[in-house]
Amino acid sequence: MGNMASGWRSGGVILFLGAWGENLLFDLLGRIVPFLTPPHLLHAHMPEAIRDMVSPTVLAPVTSAVLASIALLCLSLVPPGTPGRVLRLSAWLLGFWMLSEGLLAWVWLDAPGGVVAASLAGGIPRSLVVAGLLVRQQGLGAGAR
Repeated sequence: MGNMASGWRSGGVILFLGAWGENLLFDLLGRIVPFLTPPHLLHAHMPEAIRDMVSPTVLAPVTSAVLASIALLCLSLVPPGTPGRVLRLSAWLLGFWMLSEGLLAWVWLDAPGGVVAASLAGGIPRSLVVAGLLVRQQGLGAGAR
């Protein structure tokens, strides 16, 4: 039983690190392609008090870790063998993205609507890529056993 538990934890850590890395890459992409900047990194549109408290350098890895944790929780909602698993997982991830990032934009940001819409739309490719990565990683882990 100890081997199963440590194997599961190890698999979970690998899945988490993969999802965290993908989210960080999308945050980095937002620095290169400004209209893909996620709402949590629209620093210039945050209230001054918030801008003074947090920096994008700290916010990106922390938020990416939270998004990776949510992705792992959603992965458990779409079991292996589910038809269209990547798309279903992606839909869950996008739903959480719209809820969390949309609420953040509504409450904290003073950004033009177009900026917020583009920023939220960036969740579509992010969700697809993270979902695809998690499903592929989980499949590789099962095949190695």
